[in-house]
Amino acid sequence: MGELQEHLNVGLALAMSRRWDEAAREFALAAQAEPEDAEARFQLGKALQALGRHAEAEAELKLCCRMDASRVEARVRLGMVLGLQGRRDEGVAALKEALAKDSGNVLALNTLGDFQMALGEMDAAAKSWERSLASQMNQAETAFKLGFALEALGRLEDAVARYQVARQLTPGRLPVLLALGGALERLGRPLQAAGVLGEAVALRSEDAALLLRWALALDAAGEGEAAEAALRQAHQADPSAALAAARLGLLLSGRGQAAEARPLLEQAAARLPDGADLWLVKAALAQADSRTDEALALLRKAAEADPTRLAAWEPLAALLYRRGDLPGAQQAYQRLAEIKPGHVDAHVRLGSLHLKLGRKDMAQAAWEHALALDPNNAIVRKNLSVLRG
Repeated sequence: MGELQEHLNVGLALAMSRRWDEAAREFALAAQAEPEDAEARFQLGKALQALGRHAEAEAELKLCCRMDASRVEARVRLGMVLGLQGRRDEGVAALKEALAKDSGNVLALNTLGDFQMALGEMDAAAKSWERSLASQMNQAETAFKLGFALEALGRLEDAVARYQVARQLTPGRLPVLLALGGALERLGRPLQAAGVLGEAVALRSEDAALLLRWALALDAAGEGEAAEAALRQAHQADPSAALAAARLGLLLSGRGQAAEARPLLEQAAARLPDGADLWLVKAALAQADSRTDEALALLRKAAEADPTRLAAWEPLAALLYRRGDLPGAQQAYQRLAEIKPGHVDAHVRLGSLHLKLGRKDMAQAAWEHALALDPNNAIVRKNLSVLRG
């Protein structure tokens, strides 16, 4: 065995054990033995890169590329060390040269995607990662990064598909679960989001912010009891968290559990910043104290601040109805029905309001819609029977 090969063999064995200092010395000796050997230069460049000696690695990898222009991996490594030195444009150029010789090189495509994202070229990064996954599907990290890029580009459905791939390949990875849950929330799929966030909670059960997020997804999905349990967990994990106290207090207040709700609402009212949550909390306290004018003003303010918030429109509509403001209540319940088409009570109330306002046909249509949503609703059946004579 010649001196060159001996040093290469020893260096490779050391590199496999990640003993990079010793490996670099052996590769340097191999390069001294045969200065024009491309393999020695390549392996020395890799070892120097692993040691963080990027300028030296660059020099060795450039020598390798000059000695053997066909070595794709050397150009890929060169692109990587250029980028690690902050010279991303040069790194991108080197990676593109590598891809001109091997268009499906996964390492080159993944590194190129990383650089393009760092340069703010999100669409280009997504395309690079898509090409990488087309070459090699089972790449959890690449699928995750592609999902992030697609979400940033507004392609939420595509992002969810990629996050799902990453989730399947690496079950129980918290960043993937949080990203997937967030994308599902943005798509208006709270039940699916709640399932994913529940997996995340199982990994971090004392995280009050995560528990609250899970609770809100459960509440949006109509899972009231599960939402209450999650809110109680969030409040227990961080009793000082104003938002968890607010949401739990509002939920209990809506169920008529005033004694338990009040201290939570008072705590939240003292700590929340201005916004829909604060105004809803103050409205609930005002209603509990029979200050209905104040409550009405606060509910209107909350609904205006967060126009899709059921927790604002439901008490606003109910209060307007009780006060006899029929046109106002009709508008509020109509808004509820638009936000949540399956909101049975909104359609029931709309039927009653239309009838009181002399709109029999509209009342019948509203109650028929409610009955389609809830076929066993005896009150709606009776109303329709009376209306039809």
